[in-house]
Amino acid sequence: MAEGILRKLASDSKGRQVVHVASAGVDALQESEPDRYTNEICRNQGIDIGSHKARQLTKNVLEEADLVLCMEQMHKQRITGAFPGFAENVFLLKEYLHPGLLDEAEIKDPIGKPKEKFEKCFTEIQEEVRRIGLLSDWFAAN
Repeated sequence: MAEGILRKLASDSKGRQVVHVASAGVDALQESEPDRYTNEICRNQGIDIGSHKARQLTKNVLEEADLVLCMEQMHKQRITGAFPGFAENVFLLKEYLHPGLLDEAEIKDPIGKPKEKFEKCFTEIQEEVRRIGLLSDWFAAN
């Protein structure tokens, strides 16, 4: 879901990616497809994630990344614990460019929950991406 939102918001007016966006999970079931609610919600928002396949986070993935944004504290801790050399580039999405926000900095994973939780997750991710300026104009300027 987050990758789809970021891809959409980090595209120029012609839909071309201004920045490379990729996702990987700390417990990803390799090659699994997005949940049906994720597909439905993204499709309703004009985001095509039909070809997305899950992949596991690896050192190679981290070496290619300038920035790693996580949804939950547990994700951040697992990444920085397993790959301490990349810790300075790993942030919770809600804490990035928002210092001091720790109490409510997580976006909870909706897997296994009702559709409303997926909708809430989508809205939170979208709001945070917009808040930190991950739009094509921001990328073009930086």
